[in-house]
Amino acid sequence: MSLSWALLLLVPSLMECAPSWSYGWGNTWQDLPFCSSDPVPCDMALKMYAATSPNSQEIYNTDRQICTCPDGNTCPSGWITQGDKTITRDILSRGNIVRQAVSDNSEVVVDQARTPRCNINRSDGGMCEKIRKVRDPQTWLETYVNTNLCECPTGYDCIQESRLNKEVFYGALDNRGTEFIITFMDNKILENRDIQPEIFITTAKSHLVHVTVTSPGVQNSHLHDSFSITNGHVKRVAVDTSYRLNQTEFSKKGILIQADDEIVVYGVNREVYSDDGYLALPTDVLGTEYYTMSYSPSYYYCVFAVIGVQDQTHVAIQLPNTPHVNVTYKGHMYTKNQWINVTLDRFSTFELHAVPDLSGAHIVSDKPVGVLSGNRKAVVGNTGGSRDHLVEMLLPVSSWGKNYATVPIPERAVGDIFQFLASEDNTHVNVSGVINGKAFHDHFTISKAGTYAKKEYDSALYSHITSDKPISVFQFSKTQKGGTDLADPAMLIVPPIEQYAADYTFTTPEYSKGEYTNYFMFVVDAAQKNGLRLDNHPLPHNQHYVTIPGSNLVAGFLKVSVGTHSVTHTNPTTVIGGILFGKANLESYAFPIGLLLTPVNTVRN
Repeated sequence: MSLSWALLLLVPSLMECAPSWSYGWGNTWQDLPFCSSDPVPCDMALKMYAATSPNSQEIYNTDRQICTCPDGNTCPSGWITQGDKTITRDILSRGNIVRQAVSDNSEVVVDQARTPRCNINRSDGGMCEKIRKVRDPQTWLETYVNTNLCECPTGYDCIQESRLNKEVFYGALDNRGTEFIITFMDNKILENRDIQPEIFITTAKSHLVHVTVTSPGVQNSHLHDSFSITNGHVKRVAVDTSYRLNQTEFSKKGILIQADDEIVVYGVNREVYSDDGYLALPTDVLGTEYYTMSYSPSYYYCVFAVIGVQDQTHVAIQLPNTPHVNVTYKGHMYTKNQWINVTLDRFSTFELHAVPDLSGAHIVSDKPVGVLSGNRKAVVGNTGGSRDHLVEMLLPVSSWGKNYATVPIPERAVGDIFQFLASEDNTHVNVSGVINGKAFHDHFTISKAGTYAKKEYDSALYSHITSDKPISVFQFSKTQKGGTDLADPAMLIVPPIEQYAADYTFTTPEYSKGEYTNYFMFVVDAAQKNGLRLDNHPLPHNQHYVTIPGSNLVAGFLKVSVGTHSVTHTNPTTVIGGILFGKANLESYAFPIGLLLTPVNTVRN
């Protein structure tokens, strides 16, 4: 009897066990249920995603379960039998790969394949850059596999390593991907001008990447754009304003972006004096649990939107414990702490809006979804009366962290507002910082999951934030103060230090009346600061760095020109935190330039 090895991902869906079976919880990277008995029978409602390597040339996937069928048993329609197979589980520690051994009575030839790898262990696994994506057509889950074409980044050497089995591995779970489904929330129209929302797409690839942008859920849609891009270039796609969501709305306005290699996508929801943007997340890193965030008090509504990625996705939304909050959907009024249940198909979009604070609305689903959150238009702070659209694409709770470093909004003196959102009860938060060379400390406790602490900090504060339980940190740029403080509200997800990546590609959006002043805000290891590269050039010799207390990090910012940029390091093992901020008269935007979305927060009390 011979062995071949397979890497399987458990589908994040609810399952029914066969009679006499029981649910079990395996230490998988998504903490998903499986049935606790082996072998797995054909009629078991457990879908698996398999990638096997029968020879050294090809790694393929099956879109059907490999059934365990005793002699004489018949597989259900659409399923296949591959001999008298027995599947055994070898569950590794939480957060690691689930490897499975598949044995059968048939002859499987596995030669001594030599799998190329890169010899430096990067944050994305240290494997060769040249990869192949394998997608399950039923679940849309993806894994990454090496090919025999080794293409290592600068600073890496390609090595050949003898393996009995072809190595199958996860690639980096990050903001780069080949499929995105996004949407645009409600925005306030001024000056009788309705400006089209925009999608900015770029890539780090040196070869041509072919991209299509469509809206399959919209009947008689005219959105169909196909183009090719390469590194250093950006494509702007304008979307008709009818694709914006409006108030509390259930629709199918999801916009599908597909590419034949990895791209980076930003959504910009722009009106005159009402603009913000977000870093789009690909479908392979979306999650099944979120808490929303808005700014309150809101001038024009708090809003959030849920995006369907797979058909028949059951979503439950618990409204926050906010006084006077109410949402009317299908003729029924929902109030604080009540649950709203919806079923989303692929490309479905569901937006909720309310004047009272919607921060902390709890979203759980049986399949991955995307979530946008923010405000239709809001005044932030007490520095003036101008308002701006606020939006970010939220990180799933599984990707929240316990360590953050913050950089103040550049070249402003009005202070910044931070909101710290808890995923668990009794979360203790410590802020250690420096303001113009003077030490700063703040300590507080967030008592309930889904609630947040709001803090106003000095415009010169660089800080290190730690917590004993995972949190999400949001930074808000305040409303413009007077005619010389040319900026306005913007909402920013601060990337967890746990999710810093080794390199980024990003592009700047456009101002409704010209150009923004754009800033790259960064955090890097103090000992590695001289190796930081922007567009393959060192930072200016007079670059100002501020040491982040209680860490080995330094931070700073510098202006960047309009267009596409790259951030790298001469040492490819060094990770970097990066944020893009832009300001102009009565408009601002802010979002991370990229990040990992590793499921570091899978152990929940």
